[in-house]
Amino acid sequence: MRVAFDIGGTFTDVIIRADDGRVFTRKVLSILHRVGEDVAGAVRALAGREKIENFVHGTTVASNAVIEGTTARTALITTHGFRDELEMRGQRRPNIYDVNWDRLPPLISRSLRLEVNERILGNGSVEQPLDLEHARSTIQKLVADQVEAIAVCLINSYLNPVHERQLARLLAEMAPRTVVCLSSEIHPEIKEYDRASTTAVNASLIPVVDRYLTRLEQTLSPLSSRILVMQSNGGIMSAQAARRRPAYMIESGPAAGVLAAARLAAECELDKVLSLDMGGTTVKACLIERGKPLEKPGAEIGAGVNATRLFGGGGHVVRVPSIDIVEAGAGGGSIAWLDDSGALRVGPRSAGAEPGPVCYGHDGTEPTVTDANVVLGYMNPRAIAGATLKIHSDAAAAAIDNQLASPLRLTRLEVAYGITQVANSAMTRVLRAVSTERGRDPREFTLLAFGGAGPIHAAALAEDMGISRVVVPLYPGLFSALGLLMADYRHDYIAPIASPLASVRTDQVLARYDQLRDRARTEMTAEGVNSNTIRFEQQVDLKYGYQMYEMTLPFPDDVDASKLSSALAGAFTAAHNQAYGYHRDDPIELMSIRLRALASAASLSFADLANQRSASALSTAFDSPLEGGAQAEREAYFGPARGVLSTPLRSRFAITARERGPLIVEEPDTTVVVPPDWTVERDQFGNLVLTRS
Repeated sequence: MRVAFDIGGTFTDVIIRADDGRVFTRKVLSILHRVGEDVAGAVRALAGREKIENFVHGTTVASNAVIEGTTARTALITTHGFRDELEMRGQRRPNIYDVNWDRLPPLISRSLRLEVNERILGNGSVEQPLDLEHARSTIQKLVADQVEAIAVCLINSYLNPVHERQLARLLAEMAPRTVVCLSSEIHPEIKEYDRASTTAVNASLIPVVDRYLTRLEQTLSPLSSRILVMQSNGGIMSAQAARRRPAYMIESGPAAGVLAAARLAAECELDKVLSLDMGGTTVKACLIERGKPLEKPGAEIGAGVNATRLFGGGGHVVRVPSIDIVEAGAGGGSIAWLDDSGALRVGPRSAGAEPGPVCYGHDGTEPTVTDANVVLGYMNPRAIAGATLKIHSDAAAAAIDNQLASPLRLTRLEVAYGITQVANSAMTRVLRAVSTERGRDPREFTLLAFGGAGPIHAAALAEDMGISRVVVPLYPGLFSALGLLMADYRHDYIAPIASPLASVRTDQVLARYDQLRDRARTEMTAEGVNSNTIRFEQQVDLKYGYQMYEMTLPFPDDVDASKLSSALAGAFTAAHNQAYGYHRDDPIELMSIRLRALASAASLSFADLANQRSASALSTAFDSPLEGGAQAEREAYFGPARGVLSTPLRSRFAITARERGPLIVEEPDTTVVVPPDWTVERDQFGNLVLTRS
């Protein structure tokens, strides 16, 4: 038996896979100070006393700590002259024409950024040895300041870490209880600011994540002694690995949903997919091609949501492999409000789980997207989340009337519909950021919608994007938690090369890969992974010589050694042309090699889930309308062109043939809206397939 739980902005989703293959689900409110107890209670209610092999967990605790400024008190030791690297940020800024932009404060204050005398050159040779006496006095100052963590990032240490290791030995002697994080171990890659920022973020999160996981283990240890954590790259790692490398779990929650979407796309043979995950706080989108989500070598955290890749520099750089997810503050709990000019706005502020949307009846007073969907008739007006959460539709209507409709002098339905349209516009920008901005035509893609609110808005978004097909999978509202059960163990490694591609020696590159594979086997075996099950994927970072940023591409495994340079050059030219619309015959540089180590944690397929159609747990969860079948239809508003329409209600498995909209499919974890001019049918995997007529 394995248990997955994903903490979202409003709900925590729990999925249990029993040892006989049955699947049980539960939603609990994301009350963070008691989420461990709530998950344990849900597991005991559903699983009884059965033995649990492990918990797989997706969390936003790391990203929240950086965004909210609640990281540990951290110091930085760096080379003389590089004290202000974190503050200068490589002189990046999001948009040079944005006069309202305010620089984010550095993660570590200047008083805690101290220098040591040493110097390693760009070829890895030592020009000035580390001044040990000066280093000792520097460490004594930090001990007196009672810092919890110390990040060490010396110039060019990615090529030669000898001085960082000397400092590590001094810190172990003089500050044995302080967390120490070396840049040569966390991120041995060129670019001084990126390396310093990644190391600082990782160091500052180690005490935070350690305390969080310790509390979680104390709560869940009576049920299982093993907790696995989702990483930003879509793989899982042990809790002990997460304590050492918390920067790798910053995008933990969103990555799980994309991983599940990619697995479904591969299983259903959908070559081109845009995933849409709309939860309570944000909406996330990702590009998936041939069953593989687009990845990126790094990201920024702390600058707020960003719906375009064209600007950067507003947050703290974290150079760890991540699934390339774009998000915006437009979730079900996003608050609708009027700005000073009287224009209707939605988000980015969210009602969250406490107090939540007005319709939840938890003292929420500001109308949200969820309240608008209740008023429009899209959502069940009595209860949601498997009938565990009562809905107060009258309170939602009153909040929209009093706070928005009256000042705007519009009807309740007009304003509620307007709220959804404003939210949809933000989501459309997110979908364009992962499609058209990456050189793809969205009309060629299938929209895969999930999350508690995603299937409500999916068809309308598809119309705006020119997409003609929408897929809503099984367990759409708990899809990210389902992805946790499908994740493999994964560790990523990098080694610097920084050489012109034409002069790279193939034997040296292969030797570096061998070193990385040996390290991966050692570390993953220590986590309890069978070394015989580990598989590897190799990648390279390439760029034109004058460019600042690299493109990460697969390393050709079967290419002849004498043709390696030409093969890599051809692959880079094709990828650059697709991403940016041009290429040149300029010299190309090989900056780094990357190794991805993977091992299967469990076997679970969507075909298995679909085949459980007749199992009692699945039948109970999906075959009965939430209202007990007493109401076969409900009035819903589909915009000024169509007005209020009498809309039939269905459950997923009541759809046995293609049906025309308008139609609403009610499920315990979400609602699927099929507008007029759309049809819906159920495929062999249990997916609902919406097609534009």
